[in-house]
Amino acid sequence: MSLRERVYARTDRPMSWTKAILLGTLIWIVGILLLGQLPSIIIYWNDQNIASIIEFTQKIPGVGDAGLNTIQINMLRDIVANAVQMGILTVMLVAAYIWQERKRKRTGTKGHQDTVKGYMAGK
Repeated sequence: MSLRERVYARTDRPMSWTKAILLGTLIWIVGILLLGQLPSIIIYWNDQNIASIIEFTQKIPGVGDAGLNTIQINMLRDIVANAVQMGILTVMLVAAYIWQERKRKRTGTKGHQDTVKGYMAGK
């Protein structure tokens, strides 16, 4: 049995509540670190190295001899930090969607089903 088949055999089985809670907690911790801490690291690194960033921007064609000022650098810092954060969030959401769609096709399930149908009048 290949590694992929072993992974699928394990992940396609129903999950207990304990495993679901532990996996959800692990995903939450990774999400907090990637979506919260990584942009913060980018911001703090930029603030600590502002002089070297100004020096670097002096060498960019089209920028004046003085380089970018601190307000412009802070704007670029925020753009980069937000782009990293939104990029990671988008990758996480797309990966979860693709994983679920592949699992749905592998296991032969039909997708979302209305579980309330039959229990309420008019449905």
